[in-house]
Amino acid sequence: MPAERGSTFGKHYGTYDFIVVGAGSAGSIVASRLSEVEKWKILLLEAGNYDDDLTDIPYIYRVLQLSARNWGYFTVPQKNGLFGFKNHQSPYIMGKVLGGTGTVNGIAYLRGNRGDYDKWASLGNPGWSFDDILPYFKKMENFQSNNIDLKYRGFGGPLNVAYKEPKEDLSRLKSLTTNLGIKYIEDYNAKDQIGFSRSQKNIQCGKRVSGATAYVRPSMQRHNFNVTLKSLVTKIIIDKSTKTAKGVEFVRNGKKYRAFAKKEVVISGGAINSPQILMLSGIGPEDELKKHSIPVVKVSPVGKYLKDHYSFKVYYRSNETIPLKSFRELLKEYIQGRGMLTNLDNTLTYTFINTKNKSSSVPNLEFVLLGTTPVPNVIPQLSNYIEKIDQFNSKINEQTDYAIEVYILHPKSVGTIKLKSNDPKDFPLIDTAIFEAPEDLQLLYESTEILSEFEKTDFAKALNFTRLDFEFCNQHERDSKPYWYCAIQHLADPTYHMSSTVKMGPQQDPFAVVDNKLRVYGVKNLRVADCSVMPSTISGHNNAPAFLIGEKAADLIKADHGIPVETGICC
Repeated sequence: MPAERGSTFGKHYGTYDFIVVGAGSAGSIVASRLSEVEKWKILLLEAGNYDDDLTDIPYIYRVLQLSARNWGYFTVPQKNGLFGFKNHQSPYIMGKVLGGTGTVNGIAYLRGNRGDYDKWASLGNPGWSFDDILPYFKKMENFQSNNIDLKYRGFGGPLNVAYKEPKEDLSRLKSLTTNLGIKYIEDYNAKDQIGFSRSQKNIQCGKRVSGATAYVRPSMQRHNFNVTLKSLVTKIIIDKSTKTAKGVEFVRNGKKYRAFAKKEVVISGGAINSPQILMLSGIGPEDELKKHSIPVVKVSPVGKYLKDHYSFKVYYRSNETIPLKSFRELLKEYIQGRGMLTNLDNTLTYTFINTKNKSSSVPNLEFVLLGTTPVPNVIPQLSNYIEKIDQFNSKINEQTDYAIEVYILHPKSVGTIKLKSNDPKDFPLIDTAIFEAPEDLQLLYESTEILSEFEKTDFAKALNFTRLDFEFCNQHERDSKPYWYCAIQHLADPTYHMSSTVKMGPQQDPFAVVDNKLRVYGVKNLRVADCSVMPSTISGHNNAPAFLIGEKAADLIKADHGIPVETGICC
């Protein structure tokens, strides 16, 4: 394991050209790409520890979320949902480890839709349209497929993308087309997204691929690249007279340090930590800062525009039974680069549709079909369910039961991140505001009509699907609107796809914190590069756009400091 460098600086941790805070999917890329410039000295600070052999195993990601590799956040109590959770609070997973959330998440690789990024540009963010960002997706990808559309996909980058192996025989799902009119598409990350397709993951040779494995570790031996772990950044050092970021303060092993940046500080803490760090540094809503006795450096709408996806899962008992395999057998297969542990889960397909506008190329719902699994149902997972939900979950048998998880891709509800106190060790207050907008609850309810149609397909009939009852809602007539509302408000939860808490937008946008080059308004030499800057949600999961933002940010920074970047990509 590479040694950590720079541990002998004492309280003054040195002066660098750039300091990057957070080694998540975006921060890993920003720091690694900047270290390509030999004359620049880069410091990458991460609150967590190294990734390891355990984090390599895709299937056990839920175990990782129970460990110190996860920050351990919870939402604040919710008024309109999370009724099946104790105190109406859900765990919120964010990685605290080299590679960040990309080291503990579901590694689903879904870029989103052309329309998502064109919307970003139309909101006043030039340089972020689909045509602008497509070269970055292609640059970072190494797509493992025999059928690559070279107009849309890349195959020489550091980030491996692969289909689940062995590939599922989707011929048995042809009834999705014949019965429901949902077409099969080869690649939802290419031209078309509407339809159903196999899942793509960040996996290589059966192991997880993250910002840590693809970017940081291959770069760590560079003489100009200092990766310092177990370091909690507590504040950005800002010259108040010039409103210029000069460095950061952080705590490591109980000792306080200060590191300085000659050029820029880049905050890549993610959609929870980035707004917290900004507010602790005096950048945020004036009332929030004064409430916690934090001197105001710059009044800014930090944390005021939290967006997320919400999801809800339905289970079906089938006539199929997959024989269990022992952990010894599963591990043997994993060592050989095959078997269930090399896959993230039992995902069969992703389906994207728009229920409001059949002719739209931008989906509003995502359906994930999950099949049976030979893995013993003893792997623990993070939860905070009340007793009656635990009782319901105990009846699920993954050797016989299928499931469909439905995601709202563009919810109307808007949440917030606020400080609990001015103590950096206190977790911020995370309000995902689930179903604050009634339209979101209604849309999930409307998705059950599609589930009802799915139950009539040849595929479902062949497996003799029987939907598991939500017994905790049996006070309502089965399949009535109150029944489904009850089930959804008990079980639906945020999907850990948080964004927009440090929103990118033009200065006149009342929620914008950074400009289209990710520079914080009103403070020089300070940028934010992670999913917190996303102007709106995407029609997919946040893993791919997090990598994208890292790649784009690195080029924006290089260009602003006179370093040539690839012609036609930036800036």
